[in-house]
Amino acid sequence: MLRRVRPGWYVLLALVAYALVVTLMLRASQAQVRDMRMAQAGAQQSAPAPGAPAAASGEGASATGALAATPADGLWFPLPGAHLPSDDANLPGAPRDYRNGMSQGFDFYDGDCAIPVSFGTPVIAAAGGEVVRADTAYVEMDETTWTQLLSTVARDGADAGQLDRLRGRQLWIRTTDGRVLRYGFLSGIREGVTQGRKVYRGEVIGFVGNSGTGDGVAGSTRNPRLHFEVWQGDTFFGEGLTPDDVRLQASSLFSGP
Repeated sequence: MLRRVRPGWYVLLALVAYALVVTLMLRASQAQVRDMRMAQAGAQQSAPAPGAPAAASGEGASATGALAATPADGLWFPLPGAHLPSDDANLPGAPRDYRNGMSQGFDFYDGDCAIPVSFGTPVIAAAGGEVVRADTAYVEMDETTWTQLLSTVARDGADAGQLDRLRGRQLWIRTTDGRVLRYGFLSGIREGVTQGRKVYRGEVIGFVGNSGTGDGVAGSTRNPRLHFEVWQGDTFFGEGLTPDDVRLQASSLFSGP
């Protein structure tokens, strides 16, 4: 004779079945999360590291190079291994009495930026971008023109056109975030680096010189330096800041190398 099943057993069986279903659902959910994490990790490993130029193929890839890191990753110093100038007079915002104005950029001199700076030292792109100006056909002023220019700016201050002449041979790069990097006093521009050319961060684009200065006008290679400005619209980096504030903000502007 069959034994009568008590009602409590039905409840127990239902609880066991519920526990089994919940366990299976949890394991499926955990497996899904694990698969998602593995996929994300694979994507991160295959992505280029910050600051690395995108992979290029074919002959001439190194010449035209895809745009490298944007300034959001930090600019590189335009002279590899350099530090910020130690002399406040070589920071943006420093007074320039000879032209009744102020500097709009960094001036890198030998003995003031942690590395040797000599005539012809290679200069690199501080960020990837497009060359929007390259003075490949630059002609130095004669001494009479130079003397007259200095006399005018000392009295009235230098306007935009006069400042342009005082920077000597220049190269400008518009970065991928819209800023413009201006290089001045160059002795030359690397062959093939012309207006419209795409450059990558770290690429050699020119060479230290003294163009636009009294030594350059005289045909001498003395007192070489690199002038470097960072512009966002009509404002240059460091405008209106004290030297201490320039150094503080420059610590996040530059990331190396």
